[in-house]
Amino acid sequence: MGDTRHGIAIEVARLQGDISAALSRLEGLPDEDPRYEAAFTDVIAASSTLLAYETEIPAKLQEPHRKASKKVMQWASWAHLGGAGLLALAPLTGWISWWWLVVAAIQAAVGFLVTGLDPKTGDHYNLRFSAGALTLVTILIPLLIFNVLSGWFWIAAVIGWFVSCAVVGPADNIAGSRGRT
Repeated sequence: MGDTRHGIAIEVARLQGDISAALSRLEGLPDEDPRYEAAFTDVIAASSTLLAYETEIPAKLQEPHRKASKKVMQWASWAHLGGAGLLALAPLTGWISWWWLVVAAIQAAVGFLVTGLDPKTGDHYNLRFSAGALTLVTILIPLLIFNVLSGWFWIAAVIGWFVSCAVVGPADNIAGSRGRT
């Protein structure tokens, strides 16, 4: 974050220097001078460049946090997919019936759905909440299938699936909707 702030400060100082240089070319020129209009245009262009850069600063400051949110969601979805894979292997051992493969398929579908989501700058904190819900479901599902927890916890698992998808839900919250990296 310090490097980002330092880079931004350097770029702002450079752009401010461009404005100062353009202003120094403008100073002392009479309005009638043919170079006045070009120098004035240079001041406006340099100022516009600085203003445009300053509108990008919030996104630049959020970028490390956005990348962290994306990584958290990616790990949560991989854990969910791994859990689905292990759950799909459990009927082979005879521990559970083959009907539980339906749950494994749903778990895999949700895992694939949220893998690789690339949030827009301001919306990345939702991805962290969604990752938490997905991780909770990843833990709940095997405990429910092997009857360690009461069947009432299925409600929490289903809500967790919905939350993990709905929190990141609207496509306008996701840049490119599925930006795989």
